[in-house]
Amino acid sequence: MTTTIEVGMLGLGTVGSGVVERLTRSAAKIEQTQGIRLHLAAVAVNHLNAPRTVQLPIGTRLTDSLTNVVCDRKIQLVIEVMGTVAIAKKAIVAALNQGKAVVTANKDLIATAGPELAALAKKQGCDLFYEASVAGGIPILRTLTDSYVTDNVQAVSGIINGTANYMLSAMATGQSYEQALATAQAAGYAEADPTNDDAAYKLMILSRFAFGQELSLPQIAPTGITHLSASVCRLAAENGWQIKLLAQIQRHGSGLYCRVAPVAVPVDQPLSQINGVQNAVAVQSEAIGTSLYTGPGAGSTATANSVLNDVLVAAKHLINGYRMIRNQKRSVSLTVTRFDQLPQTYLGIGPVAPEAVKYYANEADFSVKTIADDCYQITGLSAVKRKKLRANLPLTLIPIAGTTDWKQVTENSITSPINVAI
Repeated sequence: MTTTIEVGMLGLGTVGSGVVERLTRSAAKIEQTQGIRLHLAAVAVNHLNAPRTVQLPIGTRLTDSLTNVVCDRKIQLVIEVMGTVAIAKKAIVAALNQGKAVVTANKDLIATAGPELAALAKKQGCDLFYEASVAGGIPILRTLTDSYVTDNVQAVSGIINGTANYMLSAMATGQSYEQALATAQAAGYAEADPTNDDAAYKLMILSRFAFGQELSLPQIAPTGITHLSASVCRLAAENGWQIKLLAQIQRHGSGLYCRVAPVAVPVDQPLSQINGVQNAVAVQSEAIGTSLYTGPGAGSTATANSVLNDVLVAAKHLINGYRMIRNQKRSVSLTVTRFDQLPQTYLGIGPVAPEAVKYYANEADFSVKTIADDCYQITGLSAVKRKKLRANLPLTLIPIAGTTDWKQVTENSITSPINVAI
């Protein structure tokens, strides 16, 4: 027996078009294996006559009114893939207040208003799913919720901005920032604003699921990749490091340490091998050790597939009369500190003579090792010492992964092999 679920969608851009395409291709399989017919009843767009790259299913109506979708009594489930924050929030609130299940890929909204929307969904007895808001091709939120329920997560480190990773991979081969951005845009990977806080918003969501801790953008103070040059990326690669935009969060005692910034990852570490638009999230926990989850992170197909997986779960719940909000862990209050406030080892790259670097090393009490011409490994740099060094020498300073000095905080005793899940 097949049960029909009436679905409405807000937005028909890159991700929305991908959802329609995946739904059309998978409709027969979904009916055969799940006994569910997902009928796309209506899609809301900004401009009715704008050119489309996808053909809507027969019977789907196109509207330029969000109200016509979220207030349609026949529609049981709403997919929000239109982006924005304020307008999308109003639409989701309206849908939840009418008892509709909601699936969204809106990382900015979930990062800033996730707890509020989850509380409303719980009050109204509705599903609210947003797996696609973080690392589109990796079911990391579902994994943290289901697979670590009896475990204690201690650290999460990830490459979760496919566009930035694509550009850094290209820059390591010699392309300039501008060339890498143009290549990413031509391939359909770059976002409208490539300098936004994409990875930071995703880390805010991951923090809730891994630790139950709310983070804010000022607490993270993310650093992007616009200050990096091709020569810096290439020189790092030639000497044993790949520069990656890492989103990191780690717990020590009652403290939580976070970072979104370019980090030099040694080539013998798995995260250094994640290239192009691939995403990867490494989860370190008490029972399992460190596991690495990888998958595509940019492009419509992976994100659309994640959206549809959530849609199917919500549809089953509608049929069975069951509701579940995939929530983060119970809220806690930890002291939040940025990684860059702790002493660590940095890769210093720039046209500076070894004698000049050693002079400041002796003066400021840190050690330096010459790796190659214009490339140095600088150990024991605190925030104050780093600021002084930058003020006096034209060096690009990039923290090296895994070199944080934890002497002043609770020591992390977990050392275990990496298990790779692809």
